Amino acid sequence: MSSQLAPSSSLAPIRAALPLGLPDAAALFAFAADAERRVATLRLRIEEQGQSATGPTTTEIELLVARPHARVTTRKADGSYELWATDGSVIDGYNSATKTATRRPHRAAPTGLTEPGIPAASRVPTSLGPLPARGWATTFLRPSSFCTTVLAGAVLGSVEARLIAGRAALTLEAAAPRTVELSGDRADFRYRVAFDRATGILLCVEEFRGETLMRSACVTAVGIDEQIPASEFTIELPAGTIPLY
Repeated sequence: MSSQLAPSSSLAPIRAALPLGLPDAAALFAFAADAERRVATLRLRIEEQGQSATGPTTTEIELLVARPHARVTTRKADGSYELWATDGSVIDGYNSATKTATRRPHRAAPTGLTEPGIPAASRVPTSLGPLPARGWATTFLRPSSFCTTVLAGAVLGSVEARLIAGRAALTLEAAAPRTVELSGDRADFRYRVAFDRATGILLCVEEFRGETLMRSACVTAVGIDEQIPASEFTIELPAGTIPLY
């Protein structure tokens, strides 16, 4: 069996699996950079828990991918939700709270961002199709930027093994990262992150201040290379929806 995996002939080969044992952080981050290319289809459910002025908050994010199609559904505790879906060329959106919808063409990234001389953190995986510009769904499936611009600048602990959502995971802690929002730029701020050992996809991100868990986003269900009906990528707009553009 080949140790390389390349879903497209236009893409460079990638490492299909990590070697036995526990890798160091650099090897883990390099492996995670190609996470998206190790799955043909993906169903990922993420639960985000945090704090607001009114108390604890819970948000559920579901990511579906079967290229060129992708869909992200974000559900809040109050029952409102947002949808983002694409067929690779057009991006549709819907917000239930405002009853508004959007539809726009996917705008490809500028040319040159995949050149060999460009730093890994600046590259854009244009050949793999669009995902939302921000949010946990994109971070979990495409963890490269988070690893190189945030985690790599922290004081890193050792990599350890554990189980998350029934998957073998590799975890580590990253203390006092410098590239974070101002509220997290303090000496006792740290991340605890977990990656799927088989694919490199992020499975959990926890943010601590001292010993207090301030926010977490962790996978509660995952399905890899399963059949996903085409109907699940269709957005059906309720009556009374207001198109913005």
